[in-house]
Amino acid sequence: MEKEKEKEKEKEKKKYPIGAEYYTLIEEVGTGASATVSRALCIPLNEIVAVKIMDFERSNCNLVTLPLFSN
Repeated sequence: MEKEKEKEKEKEKKKYPIGAEYYTLIEEVGTGASATVSRALCIPLNEIVAVKIMDFERSNCNLVTLPLFSN
């Protein structure tokens, strides 16, 4: 159980880069009303991740009112 806790702490510390240039899209895994989710390679961490790509034109979102990051 101690190893599992260590792995969880390691995941919490990981910082994923922000910016399309740090990811290579591999395949689309799902679509919704306002976004597409793709499997991608995070190049700096050499890790497979899921990336949500918002389609602002399709969903008619306003960037001013959209909460991008919550701390």
